[in-house]
Amino acid sequence: MQAEQTGIPFAFEDYLALVDYTGRAIDPKKKGAIANALPPILQRLGLNPEQWLAQSTRFEAVSRQQRRRSAA
Repeated sequence: MQAEQTGIPFAFEDYLALVDYTGRAIDPKKKGAIANALPPILQRLGLNPEQWLAQSTRFEAVSRQQRRRSAA
């Protein structure tokens, strides 16, 4: 019996590229489509992949900390 795979089987940056590619492959009239003229999402947000990964993996911890401070 094979162990069940957890997570995606490739690098996070490759996953983002796959999502971006998929959004651009969708019919431009459909919801979720990404216009081919737009730069990649991280570039539009002004983030490099390392910054995004650091922010996204710490999101829950940071938001929990902020909620505690605002509740005090």
